[in-house]
Amino acid sequence: MFNNPFDSFQNTVVKAKEERERLDRLLTVSTPRERLLVALIALMLCVLTAWLFLGNVAHSLAVDGVLAEPGEHAAADGTSVQALVWIDSGAAPQLRAGMPVSMELTAADGATTTVAGEIGTIAAVPLADGIAAFEAVVPVSVHRFDILLDEGVDAASLAGMACRIVIETGRRPLATLLGMRRP
Repeated sequence: MFNNPFDSFQNTVVKAKEERERLDRLLTVSTPRERLLVALIALMLCVLTAWLFLGNVAHSLAVDGVLAEPGEHAAADGTSVQALVWIDSGAAPQLRAGMPVSMELTAADGATTTVAGEIGTIAAVPLADGIAAFEAVVPVSVHRFDILLDEGVDAASLAGMACRIVIETGRRPLATLLGMRRP
């Protein structure tokens, strides 16, 4: 368009204006199918915006730990196991007894097993005198969970196994998780 040096400025402007008009013509919605598509897109945007502020999503926290020994409390239809877990200091206050958990157990041969249950009790593990001075600086703390198992699993066979515990902390609005609203 602008490559011809012998074309006048007015001709160049007229050609550019014609091209802009053609682009405007491409953006018109004239058939019923196009109107339906635009309406569906608008409806989908409205639904997603409503879900952003009114809907909620499950929020969970994953922690690493070691199963120490069979627990002290027994569930109505199963057993319990005690686990030592490392929790981020900021996340520890939001954990409560009764929250559902899913434990991913790793055996010595590398096989993984998933066991479900719920938190029975939570207790912070006191640190030794020499290490206790660093407790405020360290970003994690050690807690002892008594986990009530749902299934009929032999708790004694789980002792000493490494595990990853996923704790469902509840449901929250999506806008809260994205930082748009305060909880």
